[in-house]
Amino acid sequence: MKRFYFIILVAILCINSSFAQDSIAFKPYGKVIARSFFDYSTGFGHANDERGFDLTRAFLGYSYKFTRTLQGQVIIDGASSKTSTDGLEVYVRNAFINWNDKGFNINVGLTGLLQFSIQEKYWMHRYVMKSFQDLNKMAPSVDMGITAEYAFNPYLSADLSLTNGEGYKKIKKDNSMRYAAGISLYPIKNTIFRIYADIYNDDEKQRDALPEGVTDGNYKDQYTLSLFAGYQNEKISFGAEYNKVYNKGFIEKKDYYGYSFYTSAKLASKWRTFARYDLTDSSNPSAFTSPWNDLDGQLMMVGVEFQPVKQLKIAPNFRNINKDRVKAEQYLFINVEFNL
Repeated sequence: MKRFYFIILVAILCINSSFAQDSIAFKPYGKVIARSFFDYSTGFGHANDERGFDLTRAFLGYSYKFTRTLQGQVIIDGASSKTSTDGLEVYVRNAFINWNDKGFNINVGLTGLLQFSIQEKYWMHRYVMKSFQDLNKMAPSVDMGITAEYAFNPYLSADLSLTNGEGYKKIKKDNSMRYAAGISLYPIKNTIFRIYADIYNDDEKQRDALPEGVTDGNYKDQYTLSLFAGYQNEKISFGAEYNKVYNKGFIEKKDYYGYSFYTSAKLASKWRTFARYDLTDSSNPSAFTSPWNDLDGQLMMVGVEFQPVKQLKIAPNFRNINKDRVKAEQYLFINVEFNL
């Protein structure tokens, strides 16, 4: 934590001088942010009655660059969640100030987190499916707090985060905080190795509910460990990751973990192909009489992407979802991203 506060202090001291220099030659400007994900899907076999269109993301926001190093951003998400009647709910997705200079990159406010943002870049197809940690609800993608990155040189960078821990849909003050740190190594061109860990303080109000029939549980802080290796150039991208959450919902030994492997390759100027394999598993506290995680199992996906213009991507893909305790399900998806 001392190093975290040192980074913040140095950044603040540097802002004044950089702001004065930038304001002389730099002309401030802003831009509108608009991005949406939607899809059509149909199931096969016993999932044949599951078909239709869906809207999974609808961003609208504005980014303003005050100087070369200082900017602010606000984004509203109109499809981040659904009500009990399947209506869409609107949330503030981002509201932060960013300072980027002299190797530092610092965000303050309601900002994107660093836990799996790098993995998303190597997966390359976030509009088709969330990355592993996001899909399995291991952590929020956005939260209220501070993130700080520092690049020591072209081969090594580190990051620290201090956030509320609940995500952008539950912004409130309580006794629980999430402390996170990550290190990224770039040993050779186009290659990354990354390790990330965090501690989420136990708070009685944030604990997961115990299963029916279980009257007592042992509670501890929640921990996360993530390991990632990736390679990316102009034609191909590959990623492999291992993730584990200890004491999920602050319940001791309620753990789950998983692996994800994915690749994306350029076929032609407007075409890519991609594939992905996920495996998820969990362990139970001794007091639990049955498995608790309905996401345990395997996911296999293969698809192609067509990008007729810069702002539009279309990706037909086939998915086999083989959960541990139910029959395997097969789906055909057509995912679309519109991004200004």
